[in-house]
Amino acid sequence: TSASPGPSASASQKTTRDKVYSKEQATRGAEIYGTYCDKCHDPAKLPEGKKPPPPIVGAKFKEAWQDKTLGELYTTILTTMPSDGSTVLTADQTLDVLAHLLKLNEYPDGTTALKNDEAMKAIVIVK
Repeated sequence: TSASPGPSASASQKTTRDKVYSKEQATRGAEIYGTYCDKCHDPAKLPEGKKPPPPIVGAKFKEAWQDKTLGELYTTILTTMPSDGSTVLTADQTLDVLAHLLKLNEYPDGTTALKNDEAMKAIVIVK
């Protein structure tokens, strides 16, 4: 008999609670975030008349991204941020920013940095 995908498959599924990024990576991400992202994502710095972006920290962020993957969030950051097109982040910069967002949302850090691979793309975002 072959193993059917069931509870054992989901039990092995990595989530954002599984220490999937490193503290050093999140620190680098904070610097990149402060340079390129903060100008729109910090409500105090948002240019007058500009529509506020979706929240990136807290319950609303977690609700919006719950059960989606880090791959989806990574692709959104890489391909659409910043929305004014003033900068194009590299793949590594995007991973660092992603680690920073995980830290901001109080997901635990580990010893291994996120990598741009299929394993990262499959990590599920949980509340």
